[in-house]
Amino acid sequence: MQNKSKAYIATFTGKKFFLLKPRMEDIDITDIAHALALQCRWTGHCKYHYSVAQHSYYCSVLGPEEEALERLMHDGSEAYISDMNRPLKHYTDAGSAYMKVEKPLQDMIYAAFACRPIEPASVKIADNMMLYAEKAQIVGYKFAEQDETEDSAQAPILIEQWSPERAEKEFLKRFQELYKRRIN
Repeated sequence: MQNKSKAYIATFTGKKFFLLKPRMEDIDITDIAHALALQCRWTGHCKYHYSVAQHSYYCSVLGPEEEALERLMHDGSEAYISDMNRPLKHYTDAGSAYMKVEKPLQDMIYAAFACRPIEPASVKIADNMMLYAEKAQIVGYKFAEQDETEDSAQAPILIEQWSPERAEKEFLKRFQELYKRRIN
């Protein structure tokens, strides 16, 4: 059963955001930055709070500058629908259902902020580089050799411990810089 009229959240800025019928006018960079700064990567299983906003910031500096905005915004949908951990998302039926909601929302977020309609390859490359840097630096469990793949190069970034407030501020600052360049 789906009730699209009841499937909504109240955002940080006070909007009623309909999860199954999102409207472009309800997408707000302030909501995105705030929510991503408060959401912890790794389902919270890391040495300290490490936010999706900080992860996205780091991704934005890895790769071609002309695709940096897409890398910054690549997890924007998580501000509204949260994330699902990678094993559940990619290896179970629950992930298929989640991605049916995630994809159109992420596409709408990209459109709202003048991003390319087709996600550049540099997004996945940076995301994976950060994944391996995060595994090495802030996740307690040391992963087995078989978890590694040929694209398991770590990002050359020393992960700092940022507060959610700093992550939100840095994300917004980077967004303003990249967005201004994109629309001019």
